[in-house]
Amino acid sequence: MAAAAKVSELEPLNDILIAAAKGDRSSFARLYKLASPMMFAIALRTLRERDLAEEVLQDAFIVIWSKASQFDPDRGQAMAWMITIIRRKAIDTLRAKGRRPKTGASLEDLAEVLPDPAAGKHPSASALEQCLERLKEQQQQAIRLAYYYGLTHEELADRMKSPLGTTKSWVRRGLMQIKECLDQ
Repeated sequence: MAAAAKVSELEPLNDILIAAAKGDRSSFARLYKLASPMMFAIALRTLRERDLAEEVLQDAFIVIWSKASQFDPDRGQAMAWMITIIRRKAIDTLRAKGRRPKTGASLEDLAEVLPDPAAGKHPSASALEQCLERLKEQQQQAIRLAYYYGLTHEELADRMKSPLGTTKSWVRRGLMQIKECLDQ
């Protein structure tokens, strides 16, 4: 897996996205340059077809450009907002083709837990982080790897060196606990 960007490295994306929302095309180009590699990787993992992943990436950035004004940095990080958009686009593409996502139920389950940020109803980053921190370490790691990197249950089990059933349980129970925490 490619080295993951740290949250502190992604924080400038908030300002870049806000500038893009004001119509600054150079900020949007910079946003694309910084965020597209991770977003493409998520689309490719979900779709398993390079051509489809490229189309979904383009479609996601069209949505990001048109809805950038809806992004609220007080409610979450730009990268999380954009990742949700591309994941939903990828899953919609699979559904339109009559296929199920190959990234495992964990990603769809998390989409149900986290309201659509494009609709302006997403939890704040701090609220989500607090809920994640309440989970056991294995649950946190499994959910982060599934959501941010699109790992399948099988890949999670291999990476975490645990039985497949155990890994699935960590994800499922962790998602239920996050949902309960966010509903409070």
